[in-house]
Amino acid sequence: QSSLKNGAILSQATILEYGHNNIEDLQKKLGEERGKFRRCLIITDSVFSMDGDLCLLPKLLDLAENFDSMLLIDEAHATGVFGANGSGCVEHFNCRGKELIQVGTLSKALGSLGGYVAGSKVLIDFLRNRAASWIYTTALTPGDTAAALAAIKIVREEPERRAKLWENIISLKGLLKSSSLVPIVNFESPIICFEFKDAAAVLEAAKQLKKQGIFAPAIRPPTVNTSRIRISLMATHELEHLERLVEAMNN
Repeated sequence: QSSLKNGAILSQATILEYGHNNIEDLQKKLGEERGKFRRCLIITDSVFSMDGDLCLLPKLLDLAENFDSMLLIDEAHATGVFGANGSGCVEHFNCRGKELIQVGTLSKALGSLGGYVAGSKVLIDFLRNRAASWIYTTALTPGDTAAALAAIKIVREEPERRAKLWENIISLKGLLKSSSLVPIVNFESPIICFEFKDAAAVLEAAKQLKKQGIFAPAIRPPTVNTSRIRISLMATHELEHLERLVEAMNN
């Protein structure tokens, strides 16, 4: 979300924020403000990195069409994780071929460096010629490029890795139901967050978890509104790891 906001600021466009994943608030603001501007770009994450919930992509596409707006979706935490082929939430929601701009990173699930923009030929040609942040940056090294291409090949050809990740997500949901732990949202991704009363409490929790061999970062304001422990599941986790996590969090 931070990179999206910084990009919006760099564009020097008028910025109007809407409530987190709040379609009604977005619709209200579009109704009040859209007519004042020649162009409008709706921006969202597909997977929200500090909560673990998903954007309501089909509804966002409907709003974009109804209000003659463009839509940009950041797949940073969805690439390699969502969709039958690991293409992200655009594929997950069966929205491929729709009019939108899909951006993402090669540095999370794909484990390389850099990022991508997928869109119409007109858009890509425009960015190649006008986007100073791309034109004047250093190109990816051959090694980084090869690593990203190899990772994409693995995502496509080894779906069992993704299946194992989702097996772990379902298993953790089951374990949490039989515990006293309640995530901030009903998570729909490998990201799970638990709220704490303040920064001191969450820092102590992260410290205690680390002593038990669990790396779970403490996220505090101003990065987020409330202090929280952030868990990221992996395909390489086993059931015993999840059980140990729940036991440690309960303590």
